[in-house]
Amino acid sequence: MGNQTLEMNQKATTTNEHDIGLSADRSGDIVIISLISGDPSPSLGHGSGAHRFRFTLQDSTGLNVQFASLDTQDNWSSCPPPGGDNSGQISGVQMHNNPPLPRNAAFTDNNSNPSSSGPMDVCYQWNFTCDDQNVTVRPYDPIIRNGGTP
Repeated sequence: MGNQTLEMNQKATTTNEHDIGLSADRSGDIVIISLISGDPSPSLGHGSGAHRFRFTLQDSTGLNVQFASLDTQDNWSSCPPPGGDNSGQISGVQMHNNPPLPRNAAFTDNNSNPSSSGPMDVCYQWNFTCDDQNVTVRPYDPIIRNGGTP
């Protein structure tokens, strides 16, 4: 029975993990962050628990584009969110910009809004830096639809 419980926990963890690939590409004095793979703005099922979002950034600019910060806001249905951490849903933010490449970042969406409030939009925005102050790196800002927990 112990192994069966372990297998069920592993399956639950696996289904609640989201791997998202991003690319950084330069166009003049602007770096655009684009989606390569994964779903950065899913609808999380009611009662499905916390979900871990893992991001990998492939930088083809030669400008050392890095994750700089994450802005978040609960109950926010348009991008961008206000600056700073304004979410009780997003936690466990991590950024790893040290070589070897690629750059990685992650956070957990607790998906724990009260069931009485119904679904909730959670807006987030990754901000980036690069080595050239004359180049603007655009942020990346999707919205997750939380179903919440019972």
